[in-house]
Amino acid sequence: MPLVALAGCGESVNNDEAIARVNSVNIQRLANLYFTYQTKNEWRGPADEAEFKGFIRSYNPQKLTRIGVDPQAIDALFTSERDGQPFKIRYSVRGSAMGSSEPVVFESVGVDGKRQIGLLNMTQTEVDAAEYDSLWASGTPSTNPPRGY
Repeated sequence: MPLVALAGCGESVNNDEAIARVNSVNIQRLANLYFTYQTKNEWRGPADEAEFKGFIRSYNPQKLTRIGVDPQAIDALFTSERDGQPFKIRYSVRGSAMGSSEPVVFESVGVDGKRQIGLLNMTQTEVDAAEYDSLWASGTPSTNPPRGY
């Protein structure tokens, strides 16, 4: 899992807290694990759900626990806490050692007409139906770039 270092003016940041912050919900965890998969596979994303789950199941259990994943309940990771539905995942996405902001994890239903998308740059964004469809189909925004938070 990528280690995140955060620094401030004289502020000490606990590594576990920083890691937990960028892995606070399943959509973030899955996108970050997708990125980790890419780092170990020549920047290629998993081919399908079985390959992705196999990778996660074989991942260091202590590291999974550190990011809030129960190593005995990997299937639960593939469900959105917001809408209770399984995520849609874009498989075989190519990444880059230079960084990538490709969308890879998508809420199926969302809340109040908005769905969240997990990106490879450790962010997530909430989009409307048109933007969602564009990102799902091509991985690139239709008009405006995603608004991260």
